[in-house]
Amino acid sequence: MMTQEILTSRREFLFCYDIRMGNPNGDPDENRPRILPDGTYYVTDVRLKRFIRDHLKAQGHNILVDNIEGRTTNLTGRVGSHLKDVGKPEANGRELVDIILRSFVDARMFGSTLAFKRGEEKEAAVKPRNWEPEPKTLTGATQIEQGEVLHQAQEVDIRGTSIFGSTEERRQGTFTENFVLRYGLVGFGGVANEYSAKKSLLTDGDYAELLGAAWRGVRSAGNTRTKAGQVPRLLVNVVYKPGSEFQLSRMLDYVRLGAADGQKPPESWTGPLDYVADLALLRDRLEGYAHHIERIEYDRSPDLQLTEEDKAFFKPHLHRVGENDSFEVIHLDFDGPERDGR
Repeated sequence: MMTQEILTSRREFLFCYDIRMGNPNGDPDENRPRILPDGTYYVTDVRLKRFIRDHLKAQGHNILVDNIEGRTTNLTGRVGSHLKDVGKPEANGRELVDIILRSFVDARMFGSTLAFKRGEEKEAAVKPRNWEPEPKTLTGATQIEQGEVLHQAQEVDIRGTSIFGSTEERRQGTFTENFVLRYGLVGFGGVANEYSAKKSLLTDGDYAELLGAAWRGVRSAGNTRTKAGQVPRLLVNVVYKPGSEFQLSRMLDYVRLGAADGQKPPESWTGPLDYVADLALLRDRLEGYAHHIERIEYDRSPDLQLTEEDKAFFKPHLHRVGENDSFEVIHLDFDGPERDGR
């Protein structure tokens, strides 16, 4: 059972998933994979949050950043619809903020802009008298960095022809073009702050659900053409000791990828069997700051190749560092154990 205690200490995670022959995050102009000037492909934090929100919604959670009856809506329409559903004719100020936080799990996780535009109070079923939401902008307890493809990747231009005819005689086709990555391992980092959690009411249980929704959400999003072939590969979550003011930050800096055969260039990789993930730097940093850490939680795909040292580290055990420091290493096992004959 998920605990409802407000986040008891700082959390920090590293999350990696891959995609093959798909577009991890199209740009707003040509819907091509987003690319930085140095040739690195990237994925916005908004894209990962959408995976998380969609999965949470599928599990029955109320989602603030969502749509109503298939149409996207702003905060006004979403809150107004919710108040109507729960039979509350009006709300105002701090009361409305509390209703939003207690009703919408994504607001607790990621925050929201809570101010309404002038004249929208009636639509949202809030009291117009002395309307002043507090706070107008709520900083989310969980902040996610922009994601990056962790190696050089190859963009592929796929062209085809589609025929949409209203009669059998109409055979004129239209050319289609879409851009995908041959293969890409995408990495994200994120931090959940216990002080912001006191304002957004994020609980330990909420955060645990966020991790599970990230892992399962990228896979379940594969029912769309551009996201087909996405698979979660690695999640490392650091649970710091209560009262610790420390966080590693930028955990992606501690991931190194090398060709499995030492020869195949990264842009030619087509799957996780083409490379080995080396987490030696991450292990070194975790051990160096063991006095701040309560436990390490992880999950990984069996297809992700690790070094022997990393395999020994990322298995359930009590990890001792020197004479005085230790932390637990716990397997989250989101997908359940593998079975013989699968």
